[in-house]
Amino acid sequence: MLGNNGITDRKEIILVWLLRGMAIVSGLILLPIAGFLCWEAWPILENVGLSRFLSDSSWHPTSNEFNLLPMLWGTLLVAAGAVFLATPMGILSAVFCHYYAPTAIAYFYRRLIELLAGIPSVVYGFWGLVVLVPIIGRLHPPGPSLLAGILILTLMILPTIALVADASLASIPPVNYQKYRISSAGTWHKRSPTNRQSS
Repeated sequence: MLGNNGITDRKEIILVWLLRGMAIVSGLILLPIAGFLCWEAWPILENVGLSRFLSDSSWHPTSNEFNLLPMLWGTLLVAAGAVFLATPMGILSAVFCHYYAPTAIAYFYRRLIELLAGIPSVVYGFWGLVVLVPIIGRLHPPGPSLLAGILILTLMILPTIALVADASLASIPPVNYQKYRISSAGTWHKRSPTNRQSS
């Protein structure tokens, strides 16, 4: 037994160091990428200056205008809008799937969410550009708008939020959930004949 435990411990140590090495290599890969981006961007920063990226009138590089503020604000607003929409929908859908949905519906829902979570983001973006943007353009021009970006990003992150919320709910011990239901039940619920008979 001691020999088997020693072999198992040695294998676990090797696996841990192997995973640590892979994590370190993954982090080190970012260094040459960041260095390449800085090297390529340095000439424009040296010639134009950093202040013009915030003070120019608009973004038209061919006209020597380099204002990045509209794109920065657009990115922040799209991200905030998508999180604002996707977070409650993902959490509520996970609660429904975990506690209220029938078994067949919950199983189908989880498989569907897992399938949507595995779709690459570029596919969502292409679908939004081909399908969603023309629909928004017909209903309320222009099509390529903040609304289109928020809806596409919401659809993109919703499966991940739903899966994380469902996994978090699944990790709650049933005993704790039953204690919470009992402690949060109202007076009428505790005094109802059905609950008195069951207790």
